[in-house]
Amino acid sequence: MDQPSPGIDDLQACFPPAAVDPSLEGKPIGTTPWAAPEAGPVRHDTLVQAAPDDKAALAQQICDVMRMLYKAEMVVANDGNVSARLPNGNIMITASGVLKGFMTPDQVIECDSQGNALDGRTVTTEIKMHVAAYQERPDIRAVVHAHPIYATAFSLAGVSLAECTIPEIIVTMGSIPTAPYATPSTYDLPDELRPFLSKGDAVIMERHGVVCIGSDLIDAYKKMEMVEHTAKITHVARTLGTVKPIAPPGVKALLETRKSLGIQTKNNLCHGCGAREVCAAPLYPE
Repeated sequence: MDQPSPGIDDLQACFPPAAVDPSLEGKPIGTTPWAAPEAGPVRHDTLVQAAPDDKAALAQQICDVMRMLYKAEMVVANDGNVSARLPNGNIMITASGVLKGFMTPDQVIECDSQGNALDGRTVTTEIKMHVAAYQERPDIRAVVHAHPIYATAFSLAGVSLAECTIPEIIVTMGSIPTAPYATPSTYDLPDELRPFLSKGDAVIMERHGVVCIGSDLIDAYKKMEMVEHTAKITHVARTLGTVKPIAPPGVKALLETRKSLGIQTKNNLCHGCGAREVCAAPLYPE
């Protein structure tokens, strides 16, 4: 016996209901437009807002950033260091020899602009790098140094992350260059970093991790996350096949979006770009 053909109602029953209710379409629901409650200075146990002259808040924020780096496996044990610059030029920075994932504000030291502790305690041996960053970039208020696994591994393998491959990085930071190796804790290291920091906000130090700078501590930490995320994506992509850079016209189009997006941070493409050693077709060849 033939079965009756399904009707329209039967067919509609096979599909989920529409997301928009015709009886409510275009009508207000609750308060319109939706108004967000005022944002607090602490989110997920992290101090995300601190006045540039509030030393207590900055010390807490330094500890929070170090804890986030530790949880993200970008530092272990005594690795890494974080600093914030005060309006008078002094520097709040991590002490030497402390477990960075378990820091408390009493382990943050105030130094003068040359990195000399004001209370006689011993600051991190990497203070020279922080002082150089602040000297090179009068606009920044924070420096974050960590040893993210993937980004550091790329430098050990001699593989550059400076190619133009990820649109978000191109727009926000430009490229992620690698500075030549220099002995940590010596003046050779900041001397190698200066040319890169003058043109961009993130640089991989060969065999020694990454340094990121920013308008505040959270901004510098965010860039550290972006560098490591780029390294992870690139590592996975290289295991799957050849990683092809975005062609120069595409890069140029991305850079042109910066103004409409209101992005005014430093961008090292293509003048002084750290990608020159791997770029087959720079936008602005010398």
